[in-house]
Amino acid sequence: MTSYPPAPSQPSGQVAAALLPIVRRNYLPALFVNFAASLAVTLLAWSAGIVWVWWWLALVAAVSLLRIVAHHALGGAMRATVTPERQILIAGLGMLAAAGCWAVLAWLLLTTPDPLVRYSASIVFAGMAAGAIGILAPFSWIGPFYITLLMVPGCVRLMTLPGQESVIGVLGLIFAGVMIVGHRANRMLLLQSVQLGQRNNELMAEILDANQTLENKVRERTETLEHQASHDLLTGLFNRRGLTEQFERIAEDEPMRAYFLDLNRFKRINDTLGHEAGDYVLREVATRLMTRLPKEAMIARWGGDELVVVMPASLSEAPVIDGLESLFRTAFVFYGQTLDVGASIGVASSPADGQSLEELIWAADLAAAEAKRQNSASPLRYDHSLAVALQRRERIADDIAPGLRQDQFWLAFQPIVAAATGDLHGFEALLRWNHPTLGTLAPDEFIPIAEESNQIAMVGAWVLDRACAAAARWQGGGVRAAVAVNCSVRQLSQPEFVDIVRHALDRHQLAAKWLHLEVTESVFLPADDAQILAVLTQLDALGICLAVDDFGTGYSSLARLRDFPMRQIKIDKSFIADINGRSRSVIEGAALIARRFDLQIVAEGVETEEQAAALLSLGIDSFQGYLVGRPVEQPQTAVNCPWLDPKQAIAG
Repeated sequence: MTSYPPAPSQPSGQVAAALLPIVRRNYLPALFVNFAASLAVTLLAWSAGIVWVWWWLALVAAVSLLRIVAHHALGGAMRATVTPERQILIAGLGMLAAAGCWAVLAWLLLTTPDPLVRYSASIVFAGMAAGAIGILAPFSWIGPFYITLLMVPGCVRLMTLPGQESVIGVLGLIFAGVMIVGHRANRMLLLQSVQLGQRNNELMAEILDANQTLENKVRERTETLEHQASHDLLTGLFNRRGLTEQFERIAEDEPMRAYFLDLNRFKRINDTLGHEAGDYVLREVATRLMTRLPKEAMIARWGGDELVVVMPASLSEAPVIDGLESLFRTAFVFYGQTLDVGASIGVASSPADGQSLEELIWAADLAAAEAKRQNSASPLRYDHSLAVALQRRERIADDIAPGLRQDQFWLAFQPIVAAATGDLHGFEALLRWNHPTLGTLAPDEFIPIAEESNQIAMVGAWVLDRACAAAARWQGGGVRAAVAVNCSVRQLSQPEFVDIVRHALDRHQLAAKWLHLEVTESVFLPADDAQILAVLTQLDALGICLAVDDFGTGYSSLARLRDFPMRQIKIDKSFIADINGRSRSVIEGAALIARRFDLQIVAEGVETEEQAAALLSLGIDSFQGYLVGRPVEQPQTAVNCPWLDPKQAIAG
């Protein structure tokens, strides 16, 4: 006689994974039957003059809606993060919530004088309990508890009534016990079937594996290794080695053309949605490339988010360009969420731009980088000037550290004043660089290079120290004004950044309240936000005023403003310049947000009296811009406030 293994009291991970499809397949039909039965009982009770039953139906509808939402969430974006055991538990709790609603109805309804209502409702309760034997077989304790909630309250209620109702109540309790026993038997049978099925599958796999000859195994393994050596495992495209081998086979004498694709916003997708979303984007882009480009195209994944297409230059370029530009016309949808995906594309051709594959891709990469800087949606062709620009960027990157040591950098200070009174609130420290051979370099040029070359923390520490020294000097001279210093996300990601700030304050004997640190909205991106939030919280505890710079141009989030210890927001100058256009609504919204969160609001780039008057009418607290004063090396306490009555304006 065959002996069956005993079913476990709690399913293992593998068993739960096998039970989950059964639970999900039965969940919505069972929910529909539950709601249909609820509607039927409601109509029956209403026909007997019971009005409150509609309130009960509304409760059932609300519970059903929540169950549907949870069901779809667990089948969508949350599926990968919630274990099968937890998903089964959540589904069971939803069923228990429905059973609880029925228990309430049974207690209230089975005392109604109308026998038709009582008997019909009792039949519905018994029928649903009987159905639970099969539907709830995947659940352990939830199944008996569900049957108990359905049957026991109503039976107890009937037992309190005189006559035959009490007998029906006793019979109902017996029926509930039988149903619970039946549920357990069904569950044992189901679990045994799942276990046996899994063991049969494992045994079959072992038999099939055993039937493979050693020669076939060696051949398959060899082919796999060869493919893996030349292809990217994630996308199935060539890797660097595979592309190089293909290129060498066909490109001896034939001119070639290379396209370099650098995906835009890929890191943000990885940081916000996880690497599963990033992998989806790479696989989808690879699929579209393979289906939309000519068969002669050699397609490779060159790096993390970089792809390369190489083909003979003799082929017509128009369909290739159209195919590349069409890659992102169709939305990328990951578990119901539309992703913002694009690419910067560079083009290079041999022999003009290089002979070898490495030279071609280097040139195309330079063109793609320039396309990204220009935010160009169209492919950009390589030009020798790009190499010159690269040399300039490398020269600037190499000269940053020596420039700091040799005092080539200096700070300019631009005043910030109270909009309503003209009182001087502080100065923003703005970094400048007088390069000995390249001349005066704009921050817009050298700051991104410092970021890219991982030198921004060093530059930021230098600016912080010099700004604190300047603030201490003018504090000693009786000028009660703060200094505002820009900080990068890289600096805030350093656990030791708080110590750097504290050391600068202590070194120059500057009170923390006279230091303002400005960060851009990129600080609100979810990546590393725990570390950044911890640093910002410590800085706030020191008494430093934290401000969001260029507000409205980046990743705006009210939830982040609520959670992060910000005290001030600075409206970007691009909105101020367009204050008479659509940007006025943005400024009004920012002012409303600032008031709701008890934040000070500063307008940057105020250049005309008309702008100042309009901003003042919108409730902006402080102004900064050429109208007030230009950035200068020696801070000027005399400020210009022409929007105020001369008697109101305060100079210094």
